[in-house]
Amino acid sequence: MATSVILRLLTPYQSLFDGEVEGVIVPGEHGEFGVLAMHTKFVTTLKPGVLRYVKDGQTVKYAVSGGFAEVHQNGVTVLADSMERPQDIDVGRAKESRERALKELENRSKIKPRQIDRWEDRLARAENRLKLAK
Repeated sequence: MATSVILRLLTPYQSLFDGEVEGVIVPGEHGEFGVLAMHTKFVTTLKPGVLRYVKDGQTVKYAVSGGFAEVHQNGVTVLADSMERPQDIDVGRAKESRERALKELENRSKIKPRQIDRWEDRLARAENRLKLAK
């Protein structure tokens, strides 16, 4: 019986990981979900959050900004808008992004609903990056 899962982490710009892991936890749209060997198949969207996987007893973390995850017979493929490891996060840039989003959202009555959604998404991504960088 299989005890590992094949995990593929992809962004539009690069392949970050492709290999066997002991398990993975992914920030799904409706909450975090974990995947172990022989998991049932499904596809879901992702929300900003922390993706974690365990390889050789070590936990590896990535800040995920959104995207999709497909759980299939052999493992999990994550197609993320962007992914960053904690040591790669530019904290100053993330803080600036958070502050700008907060400032824009203070004037909700002056901006279109679609723009509100974009600023809320930017705020969520910035806060997620800052949380993981700590």
